[in-house]
Amino acid sequence: MASPITQNLDVLKKAQQLDSEIHHAHVRLEEIPSERAQLKSELELEKTRLNELEKSLKDIQLKLKDKELELAQKELQIKKLDGQLSQVKTNKEYGALQQEIASLKADNSLLEEGIIHILDEVDAAKEETRKEKEKLASVTKSFQDRDNEMAGQEKTLQGRLTDLKKQREESVAQLPPELGELYSRIALKKQGLALAVVSGEVCAACQMKLRPQLLNEIRLGEQIIVCENCSRILYIES
Repeated sequence: MASPITQNLDVLKKAQQLDSEIHHAHVRLEEIPSERAQLKSELELEKTRLNELEKSLKDIQLKLKDKELELAQKELQIKKLDGQLSQVKTNKEYGALQQEIASLKADNSLLEEGIIHILDEVDAAKEETRKEKEKLASVTKSFQDRDNEMAGQEKTLQGRLTDLKKQREESVAQLPPELGELYSRIALKKQGLALAVVSGEVCAACQMKLRPQLLNEIRLGEQIIVCENCSRILYIES
């Protein structure tokens, strides 16, 4: 029949396993909100990028309209001046009108070149905007899928924590009160790792070499022994 110390160590090992799972569950639960926030931030950046591209496209299109309006106004001026050519009475007036018409036509030639260039800009901006819309749609779907996945993880972990804590309480309740309190204090300080196996002559948790007398007391198994360095409960694997 197993000794009380051996039985207690078995309970302690089970409690430590549960405490370790509880600790990792808490760590993951603390990570999830920041990960979800990061995903949302990345999505918002993509939305901002698309808004900027759409604004840029709109600005280019407005510039195009301004140039086209300017061209139309000059064309109207040329037409009006052409109509005046037959009405002038002197060669000087006729020459002046022709010179003005030629100047306007030269301006229009430059305007037309500028409009062609702006049309190329519009096409490029439309294509970049189209690609960004596709990217945003992909990022949005990825965000929704990942966000839903993490929300599910959060819910599952919270349920798992409730179950683990109940099991942990039941395990610790099997220990003598003083030992249960000792274990709980150590587990709280050591992130759920209150026990440490003896490996050779050292504590496997902190790598501190144990005194021969301490090793003998652990081997005797008549009482609970803690590491003099890290304060964890020491045991030897049978």
